[in-house]
Amino acid sequence: MEPRITELETRFEYIHRDLNEVRNDVKSIKNRLTYVAGAAAVIGAPLAWIANNRMDQILLLLTS
Repeated sequence: MEPRITELETRFEYIHRDLNEVRNDVKSIKNRLTYVAGAAAVIGAPLAWIANNRMDQILLLLTS
């Protein structure tokens, strides 16, 4: 084969490999974001509930 074609094939293989790495990185980022969103919901819901309960107590103290 011509050297130019061989060069193009080699570069295409590198590009293909790099795209596979990017795909894997995107999957990893998606998994991390899902985990963070779930953790925020698990932590945020009880905190909101506690804040709501305490706010009622504070308002009762201020109005009495």
